[in-house]
Amino acid sequence: MITLSVEIFYLFYLVAGFVLIFGLWFYYDWRDKHLYEAQRHKVIYHCIKCSQIYTGPHGSEECDCPQCGFTNGRLRF
Repeated sequence: MITLSVEIFYLFYLVAGFVLIFGLWFYYDWRDKHLYEAQRHKVIYHCIKCSQIYTGPHGSEECDCPQCGFTNGRLRF
């Protein structure tokens, strides 16, 4: 049987807790980055005909409005 002193046991307990917290932090940060990467790069359009604001795929210069079908150019900020 392995004998551990109380101090060593509490040290392992604290280290395991910190590893768990930092592991979850890194995991959720990585997940957020990969899940929303496509959403961050979408292009914003404003329809001149019906005044709707909508998004389109990355890199497109023109996109059809989903409400009225009018082709609009991308907004530039």
